[in-house]
Amino acid sequence: MGARVIAITRSPEKARFIKQFADEVVTEQRFSKVVKDLTNNVGADIVIEAVGTPTLEESLRSLRSGGRVIIIGNVNPDETYQLRLGYLIMKDIIMIGNVRSNRSDVAETLKLLSKGFVKPVIAATFPLDKFSDALEFMKNNSRIGKILIRP
Repeated sequence: MGARVIAITRSPEKARFIKQFADEVVTEQRFSKVVKDLTNNVGADIVIEAVGTPTLEESLRSLRSGGRVIIIGNVNPDETYQLRLGYLIMKDIIMIGNVRSNRSDVAETLKLLSKGFVKPVIAATFPLDKFSDALEFMKNNSRIGKILIRP
């Protein structure tokens, strides 16, 4: 859709799979330097932070001045994070937290799906009566994709 995508994962196995969806895949734990190198030392316009506090510092360092980080997942509300406000202010960084989507987001997503722009990655499908098995399967960190529950 016109964006240059740099994906981050710590798993070389996942990196091989993710490569089909991204222009670059980075597996280094200190990924901000690699992102800067890939962007001629400018940084990313937008970072979608799906891990939370363990990777937030690197995500912030990956941003260009005036960039945005959207924090979408795996954030423990009881966990604290020591934020360097001066860094945010001096780099003019915007932080956005998002936990849900609205009706228009869902409609737009379904439109993108119907046009083939987005193809969901399904790791496994379980019948509703095997929901506990699906929950157990979710604990597998090596899985790639979402789990589908069918009636």
